[in-house]
Amino acid sequence: MGGHGGLNILGQKSWNVYGQEQRAKVRRDEEEFAASNEDPDAGAVPVGASGPAPRPAGHVGELPTAHHVTLAGHEGPVLAARFSRGGSYALTCGKDRTFRLWNPFRGTLIKTYEGHAHEVRDVACTADNSRLATCGGDKQVFLWDVSTGQKIRRFRGHESAVNAVTFAAEDQVVISAGYDRSVRFFDCRSNSSDPIQSVVEWNDAVTCVVTHGGGCRVTGGGVDGSVKTLDVRAGRIHSDELGRPVTSLAASGDGQCLLVGMLDGRMCLLDASDGSVMAEYRGHVSATAKVDARLTLGDGHVVAGSEDGRVVFWELVDASVEVTLEAHPGWVACGLDYHPKRHAMVTSATDGTAKVWLPEGVAGTSFD
Repeated sequence: MGGHGGLNILGQKSWNVYGQEQRAKVRRDEEEFAASNEDPDAGAVPVGASGPAPRPAGHVGELPTAHHVTLAGHEGPVLAARFSRGGSYALTCGKDRTFRLWNPFRGTLIKTYEGHAHEVRDVACTADNSRLATCGGDKQVFLWDVSTGQKIRRFRGHESAVNAVTFAAEDQVVISAGYDRSVRFFDCRSNSSDPIQSVVEWNDAVTCVVTHGGGCRVTGGGVDGSVKTLDVRAGRIHSDELGRPVTSLAASGDGQCLLVGMLDGRMCLLDASDGSVMAEYRGHVSATAKVDARLTLGDGHVVAGSEDGRVVFWELVDASVEVTLEAHPGWVACGLDYHPKRHAMVTSATDGTAKVWLPEGVAGTSFD
């Protein structure tokens, strides 16, 4: 049956399988992505290739609980799934050493990227869709040109596997979190491949990193149970000790709260200003594997993957379980991301697939 597929943090389909019509759609998707300049703060887009129109936050019936399409093609566990900044595209990271670009609403593969020597653990995309940053088990952090599929830069400095990556400073800085107990900052404009800053404050691996507070705060979570926030402008570091290995971090829409996932099957909502616990969520399985958690659009709910293949939604304030999906039965539902503009979700698992989820009544709609 299923398995962790190397997720324990304590220790392409070939082109000729597509018909002529499908190949035309893929080419169109690739051209649209290369030409796009997604604005993550822009308003709604019409129903179309980029997905369903936005829906209001807060109501259970609006949550993406219906399976829309499956994104298949990775050979082995899909360790992470991410939406692009504007939400029109999705990216998946595999243990097969590739990462892939998709149109998540049509379910089409746009491009497969190769170049890592070991599994790809995380990916981030710039707002204009021109560049990607990736990291993996080969200690590498790469910057990629989206349209050519070529590596632009290789950033060095990590001494072990790199677990997470994100952009900051108007996409001019790449931030990475590693097994070597560090968070490192790389300047995309510099000719140097060395970090411009390294924060080595944890006593064990750093599993996740997130920016918030208008990009002025960078928070990393570690296996040592600490959540440390660097105030970039003030040059200060604040630490909160939670006592259990931290595996996931997500910021609320206003940047005032942090959702922290831990290996004891618990998640906490922290006040980002002082680290106080505002709510606690239980009901999923997270004992040995890294599983992602997010806040939904409008911050009305919390959602997380689970080691038993479920995806669980909680009401934000009273922390009650509201919906449970059998998303990837028998496998570890490790990757998860929520759409930045509408109620849509992408999940991934050790079963080798990623799945796109939409609200009932919208899922299954053709976006051709």
